[in-house]
Amino acid sequence: MKLIRSDKRAWLLKFRYFTVPNWFRKTPVAEVYLALNDPYSFMLIQVLPELEQRFNIQFKLFLVYESVPGVTIDPKLMRTWAIKDANFIADQYQLKNITQRPTQESLFTGQQMWQLRPKTLDNAWQLFQQTWSNDFDYYYHASTPVINYQIKNLIRLVKQGHYLPSSIFIAGQWFVGIDRLEHLEKRLADFGLAKDDSVAVYQKNKLVFAEQQVKDNAADIADTKILEAFISLRSPYSYIGLLQAEKLSQHYQIPLKIKPLLPLIMRGLTTTENKERYAVFDASREAKKLNIPFTGIADPLGQGIFNAFQIFSYAEQQNKELDFIKSAFKAIYVDGLDLSNKSVIESLCQQHKINYLQALEYNNEHDWQQWSDTNQSTLDGMGLWGAPCFRFQNVICWGQDRLAQIEQAIIVS
Repeated sequence: MKLIRSDKRAWLLKFRYFTVPNWFRKTPVAEVYLALNDPYSFMLIQVLPELEQRFNIQFKLFLVYESVPGVTIDPKLMRTWAIKDANFIADQYQLKNITQRPTQESLFTGQQMWQLRPKTLDNAWQLFQQTWSNDFDYYYHASTPVINYQIKNLIRLVKQGHYLPSSIFIAGQWFVGIDRLEHLEKRLADFGLAKDDSVAVYQKNKLVFAEQQVKDNAADIADTKILEAFISLRSPYSYIGLLQAEKLSQHYQIPLKIKPLLPLIMRGLTTTENKERYAVFDASREAKKLNIPFTGIADPLGQGIFNAFQIFSYAEQQNKELDFIKSAFKAIYVDGLDLSNKSVIESLCQQHKINYLQALEYNNEHDWQQWSDTNQSTLDGMGLWGAPCFRFQNVICWGQDRLAQIEQAIIVS
């Protein structure tokens, strides 16, 4: 964390990637990794020309597979959700929507045509449209050289330190999808690469906290309007998302219901070092933007999760579940305390006047494994797989980036 946040690292990156090229009057180059069957790549390729117009930067395109294998527990669910989520992004920024999936033949053809054409932004966008519209005059079969080309680029992606397509790499940092272009815009502006004084364009996921009229039926709100937060203590995005969800709950006077989940890795997912590293970096970046403390990590995997879950039910029975979970998150991501240590859990209980021994006894009658399994089954029924997820009435979203979608549902309800 100290390395990520250090001014020295920022200076060195600026010197290497911007100062030195400027001496030789070279335009800084950003590597862009795209996959033809990735909905988020379909959205990203549409906005790259606009970024090149506003900033002194050049994009170099690399075609890869959808993602590094093994980074999601349910690829089928992920693909289904990705199209829905990508179309939400399209509506936000007036981009072309996805109306159908590409056939395997179109995918093979698009990948082959990528090899044959110059790697320009215009050619890339044309290929994405043809592939997703299944609109080719003739079709190619799968080709070993084409497959090897994508594998080579995928290896490059991994060596550079990442695992997903729809990602931009420049000056030692990754920017994944349109949701992170706000950070890229700021970084390029800080390095003097903006061609004008225009403000950041890609920042439509901010919460607005609109003024609300007091309703006469406020007493009935708790029965009809509940904001549910499905969170994992091992997910830094859950930490950020829960604090934002709490603000929504307080502002709109809507009850917040916390639904803890076991981490994906405790449910059989084998993750990668690149994914773990990027999550820490990206969450730190998002936390800084939202003025949320994020200074250290003590991984709660295993016993740390068990210890916290053993207390949660009793804390909930005492109407102290939010305070307890927030303290657990703070211990992990701010204070760097090990939740597998019994004294740390006891200290958290003392902070909120939770009787530790009574909590353990209560857990014996309300086993955390049962309610955790129930929460996971609920999430499965929603068509999602991991944390954080949020639900308000019939609106469901995955990730803290989509809380603005939840807020809009609250406003119109």
